[in-house]
Amino acid sequence: MTDKGTVLDGKYEILKEIGRGGMSVVYVAMDLRLNKQWAIKEIKDDGSKDTQTLLKGLEREANILKKVDHPVLPRIVDIIQKDNRVYVVMDYVEGRPISEILKEQGAQPQEQVIEWAKQLGSALDYLHSMDPPIIYRDMKPSNIMLKPDGNVKLIDFGTAKEYKAENNADTTALGTRGYAAPEQFGDAQGRGIYNTDARTDIYCLGATLYHIVTGMNPCEPPYEIKPIRQWDPSLSSGLEKILIKCTQSNPEDRYQSCSELLYALDHYDELDERFKRQSRIKFGIFAATAALVLLFSLVSAAGFSGNRNLLNQNYIALINTGDDYRFAGEYNEAIAQYQNAIQVNPKNEEAYIKILNIYVNNLNNPEAGLEIIASYINSSKALSKNNHLLYQMGLTYFDLQSYDSSLRYFRMIDERSDEYGENAQYYIAMAMVMSEPNPDYVELAEDLASFEANTSGMATGEAKFMNYKILGMVYVRNIGNIDGAAEAAVRILTSALSDLNQSGGEISNSSNYYYYYNLYLITAYQTVGSQTEVEEDAESAYYEALTCCDNVLSQIDRLENPTVYENVLIQKAELYHALGQETQAVAMYEEAAEQMGSAGQAVYVSYLRYLYNRYKAENPDVSEWNAPDLLAVYEKGMEVPGINDNYEWKALVNSLQPYLNRTPDEDTQGDSSPTQAEPAGPAEGETVVEEGSTQEAAGTTQEE
Repeated sequence: MTDKGTVLDGKYEILKEIGRGGMSVVYVAMDLRLNKQWAIKEIKDDGSKDTQTLLKGLEREANILKKVDHPVLPRIVDIIQKDNRVYVVMDYVEGRPISEILKEQGAQPQEQVIEWAKQLGSALDYLHSMDPPIIYRDMKPSNIMLKPDGNVKLIDFGTAKEYKAENNADTTALGTRGYAAPEQFGDAQGRGIYNTDARTDIYCLGATLYHIVTGMNPCEPPYEIKPIRQWDPSLSSGLEKILIKCTQSNPEDRYQSCSELLYALDHYDELDERFKRQSRIKFGIFAATAALVLLFSLVSAAGFSGNRNLLNQNYIALINTGDDYRFAGEYNEAIAQYQNAIQVNPKNEEAYIKILNIYVNNLNNPEAGLEIIASYINSSKALSKNNHLLYQMGLTYFDLQSYDSSLRYFRMIDERSDEYGENAQYYIAMAMVMSEPNPDYVELAEDLASFEANTSGMATGEAKFMNYKILGMVYVRNIGNIDGAAEAAVRILTSALSDLNQSGGEISNSSNYYYYYNLYLITAYQTVGSQTEVEEDAESAYYEALTCCDNVLSQIDRLENPTVYENVLIQKAELYHALGQETQAVAMYEEAAEQMGSAGQAVYVSYLRYLYNRYKAENPDVSEWNAPDLLAVYEKGMEVPGINDNYEWKALVNSLQPYLNRTPDEDTQGDSSPTQAEPAGPAEGETVVEEGSTQEAAGTTQEE
């Protein structure tokens, strides 16, 4: 077991244990560079056969997950070997296994189960479409995590494998009886196992959904999967038919792909007997009007060539109406108009890009927008060759740090395209480096330098300003990895702002670029100021950062994007502290606490850390403090929901116990409050808290 507080590979601090198996332990760890939590699975390599089997499973899991990029699938970002132990660093998935929820609550609501089924089916479809395909093979409720937002995440890829069509048999029987397909086990001795493929996963998913929607565990007596309405007659006969087809013994009788299954789930109510009865009634009405429809169709066909211009006019009108709705903040109505435009002209990329932009910039849900547009591209040969649309998809995935998906779309772009070909190659080079678990930052720096040189020579336009944004973002996110990254970000983004001002408002998205340029510059200037030894240069950088803070706050809505708003307020307070302006720093923290209210967890953590460090610098003996202002911040912070789960808050409170445990009378003796004239740094050797831990926030969390 690894002790709490241990730092692995100089960046992952172990916070607590969250799970334990026979041969492995799982921890939550904090990435000290990115201020992000990860899960770390530890296995002690004792040389035993069981351990070697487990390590092979982990190696298989790592090799699979480092390739994937899907919202339902976790990522593996690092593998560390130390002291006969192997540590696998992966996404930390908050939530509970659905198996626990079934034990407590029993069967889950049908509509909710269908929504989970679509998410899981989409993940399996993604795995099956990889080259080579990945077969998961162990779908079951305990491997599905229900997150706090109601969505699901699939975990544990130890039994997954790459599917190779030429293989005639699997060498081992892997899976969980009851949920596993018959072909995963063969007879009682494991004989007769034949090759598992995508249809195996469809069986496993069907068995899992059966358990979730009925509460009946197929691993327990009577050890069979019955029609679901035998357990609950109120369930849909359409869903029943889907699950029966999923769990057929013969793979040939199941859905042959997850795409087929997803289509059936989208239309499960149409398979329902009640729906069919209603449809037969409606058919009579339809037949009565069929002749009229045919007549109008013939007239329309005769005038088709003359109506082509009318269709284009209708397309433009729908786009304009969608734009009006978007400017009015009515985003769902805008999307509906753009979708209508797609029906009129499905080959024009404009409507697709506008839908994607709404999800990214207005609804703060880029993953949903990407999934919608990806489905259009996958179903249309014309769109799969539309360089403009592919470029926008690649950029959006790159912006989200989903580099594997970004690579997919950039590689689909025609290299001969004058407008997008060369730029796409630069993004491919950067994405290839950044998609690695341990990137080569020297290579990344070289790619960035080439990309910057190419961008500076481009004509002023949308593509150039997007390149500026990406360059600034990548440098800021890699300030700790690339020498001179902060200075490079300042150089590029100030040049970008200058070009943007000279463009005279000709760039349609200029306000968006102005916002992001300033947002990244806050962190860049703040870092430059902290790294320079010349006092005048440091002050100049800090004041520039403060100006950028104000520029961002003037554009952002606190309610629509509270995380960014909160981080920028904290950065302003930290900048005042860096300048030695402690009165302004305290006032900024007070303003931030007032504005964020019960949503201001990060504010109170940063505020308490700030006061703790100042008192600690004047008097290392915490038990002797008289700190009414610190006590007030502590008491208000304790009212913030969930703050006791924050690892830094808990560390601070633990360090403050000698003061907090004093009697109230002791706080009236003398006044040891720190002076306001000079900033107070942390005491020598102090390791509990660290100044400036939110410095990278604007460069790493604001777009999530």
